[in-house]
Order: sequence, then C-alpha cells, then structure tokens
Amino acid sequence: MELRHLRYFVAVAQELNFRRAAEVVHIAQPALSQQIKQLEEEMGVTLFTRNHHKVELTAAGRAFYERAQAILQETQRAVADARAVECGEAGRLTLGFVSSAAIHVLPLFLNQLRTELPRAEVELKELAPGEQIDDLYNRKLDLGLFHAKLEDELFETALVAREQLIVALPAENPFAQRDAIDLRELARETVIMPARHATPGYFERARTAYQAVGVIPERIYHTSLLQTGLLLVGAGLGISLLPESFRNIQVRGVVYRPLAHAAPTIDLIAAWRRDNSSRLLEWLAAKIKSYSTSLLCQADARISEKEYAKHHH
Repeated sequence: MELRHLRYFVAVAQELNFRRAAEVVHIAQPALSQQIKQLEEEMGVTLFTRNHHKVELTAAGRAFYERAQAILQETQRAVADARAVECGEAGRLTLGFVSSAAIHVLPLFLNQLRTELPRAEVELKELAPGEQIDDLYNRKLDLGLFHAKLEDELFETALVAREQLIVALPAENPFAQRDAIDLRELARETVIMPARHATPGYFERARTAYQAVGVIPERIYHTSLLQTGLLLVGAGLGISLLPESFRNIQVRGVVYRPLAHAAPTIDLIAAWRRDNSSRLLEWLAAKIKSYSTSLLCQADARISEKEYAKHHH
C-alpha cells in the first residue's frame, strides 16, 4: 500500500463517483477503478459497493476512510513542518542564559521570535557561564547568553549588552544610606560573587573593580548564579557587585547603589557554534547581530550621560 492508494480511495469516498474522483486525482477512470480493486484485494475487504446507479462506502470502507484521511493530513503536516524547518520558520532551539540576560536581552529576543516565527519551539536553561560553554561544546545548547570573554574559533560571538557594575547591599548595612559607595569602605564586608571559571568573565570584572581602588576583600562567598548571590545579600550575608540592570529586580532587604569611583563595565555576549547548521539559529543569530549595535549604542550613551553628570555635579 502506498500513499497514492490512500489518495485514490479518499477521492472516491468523497465523490462517490469514479469519473469525478478520477478527475480529482488526475488519472484515467479505468486506472482508478483498477487501483481501488488492488487496494481491496490487498486489504482483504470490500471498501465500496457499486452498481450502475451509485457507489457507496461499506462499513469497512467508512472505518478505513477516517484513518486514511488522518494519515494523509498528518503526511501533509509532516511535509509542511519539514519545509518550515528547512527555511528557518520552525524547529527547536535550546538557549542557555544567566539571570542578568533574563532581565532585558532574553525577553527582547524571545518576543521577536514569537512574533515572527510562532511555530518555533524554544527550551530555556538558566546555567552558569562555564556550564553554558561546556554545553555548547557538547552540542547540548544552540546558543548561550553569559558574561565571559570567549576566544575560540569554534564559536561565533556577539556583544549584546554592556553595563556598569553597581553594589547590592543589605538594607540594614550602614553604607546603604549613602548615595554612592566607595569600595574601599567595604573592604571588610563579605563579597558574594560567581566562582571563577576557565573563561575570563564576571569574576575578573568584579575583581578589577576592587583592584582599581587597591582593595582585597577579606571574605568571598561563591555562587553559581548572580541571582542566588542577590538572595544571599537580602539575607544580610554580604554585598555583591551586579550589572545595573539588576535594579529592576526587587528583593526584600536589598538596596542598590552606584560606585563612587569609575565603575568597570561588564559585557553580556551571545555565543553559538559556527558549525551549527540550524536555519532557526541562523535567523536568531542575525537578529542578535542586528540588535547588538543598537543595544551597545544605547548602553554607551547611558554611561556617557552618567559620567557627564558625575563630573558636573
């Protein structure tokens, strides 16, 4: 049995007339009659009763008609899905991200994806940068969003956000009353930050902020995710340097303050394998590159405005 047999049968079942059915499927009437006869012989059932006046489905024919229709419809959907994936309109993407990406950048890309390619499926995984890089190597992720400087010819990257670091403090900390924070005054505070990993990233940028003012924190608690560190700050266990977009995350017991001195910036990058042939990833990567320029221009403009205001205060 082949799909053409099902098409022939469904045409006759719908038309209940061999001549009209033959026109629908574009074959000669004798050939159609022969194909239906062969189908009945193969199945061992009678699908139609025929006489000079009319053609009718048998009980077996009615049962087979429902299933045959479903098979043909499912085949059409399978073809449509394959074509959609081939041209990048559908498929599945697995995206890794850090918590700072979920504040602005990730929703921006997902909304664009949902609007323009509603048939695309996305799996989201919140992972530390090192975990994302490992999963990109092992093809468990299609694209990652994280803070790191990734220099590997296997990957293509795009800078999607650049932010200044700010300080998150427990609300009861005496320095929380200040308008701006000098890290030299917080040298004895416990610092909560993600652990260092093989690829330079967030740890190095936070350390640079302390080195710039000649301070070595007395105690450091390491976490996998920035948002976990923020919850520990809310519990009064220490302070944390975070991208300024974290101001949008309200956690009980946490206040945010800018640094009184020149604040280092932290870069958020998107990374994906160059040899990933997904057309859907190709579409998303193009969008990310397009957004990259405008987002960075906006970020640089905000930083310039803050520096101007600081010097002319």
